[in-house]
Amino acid sequence: MSFTGVPVAVSGQQAVEVAPPLQGQGWIVGNGCCDPITVHRGALLAIDGTVYAAQRFAIDFIQLNPAGQLYTGNPADVASFPFFGTPVHAVADGTVVRVLDGQPEQTPGKLPEGQTPQTGDGNYVVLDIGNGRFAFYAHMQPGSFKVKVGDRVRTGDVLGLLGNTGNTDTPHLHFHVMDGPSPLLSNGLPFVFTSFTGRGAITDEAAINPPFPPQAATIAPDAATLAGPHTKQLPLNLEVVDFP
Repeated sequence: MSFTGVPVAVSGQQAVEVAPPLQGQGWIVGNGCCDPITVHRGALLAIDGTVYAAQRFAIDFIQLNPAGQLYTGNPADVASFPFFGTPVHAVADGTVVRVLDGQPEQTPGKLPEGQTPQTGDGNYVVLDIGNGRFAFYAHMQPGSFKVKVGDRVRTGDVLGLLGNTGNTDTPHLHFHVMDGPSPLLSNGLPFVFTSFTGRGAITDEAAINPPFPPQAATIAPDAATLAGPHTKQLPLNLEVVDFP
C-alpha cells in the first residue's frame, strides 16, 4: 500500500530571542509548551475560511509566594494574589500597535460568563518587535497601561500591570509572540528568553488551579534538565522559573 502525501511548507525561521516580560522569582509556566495538548496548543480559530493557531507557544504566568502558595486570604479576591498588579515589561525594543483597555477585573475561582473571542483576552497590548514579529500581553489591569498606540518602547520599559480581565479564572499574564498585529488573525511563533533560572516543575497541577486548595505546590527539581541557569531557551509547561 502506498500513500501520496500533500506538500506542506515548513518555515525555517528561528525562534526569536526576547527578554522576560516579568521580573522576580517563582513564576509558573502555565499551559506552556510542549505537552501534546493544552488550552493554548489546542486553541484554533477558524475565521473567514482560515484556521489560526495564535497561542501554540503561549504561556500563562502565575507566581508562587515564598511559602509556595498562589494566594493568602480570600481566593475570590484578586488582592489575595500577591502578584496581582505586578509590572509587565517590554520584551524587546518596539512600537506599540494595539491597546485594548476598559474591561473589568473578573472574580478569581471561576471563568466568567458571556466572553467572546473579541473579549476573551481582556485588556491587552501588542508590541511590534520587528521582522514580522509581534509580542502580545493579555488580561492586564484596566487603566494600568503606561503606553499608547504609536509609542516607541525600549526593552524593560513598563507597559502596564498584571490583572485578571477577560476569560480568566486566576490573575495572570498571558504572553506569546505572533506573526501579525491581531490576536485573532495571526499564528504563534516560537520564542526563547534571554535568561532565566529554573527551579524544577510543579508535580500536582491541581494545587495551582481553582478551587485553589490551600496547600503549597510541590516543585520537583530535575537537575539534569530544569533546575539551574538557562540562556536562550523556552521554559516548559509547569516549570517554575526565576527572572532577573
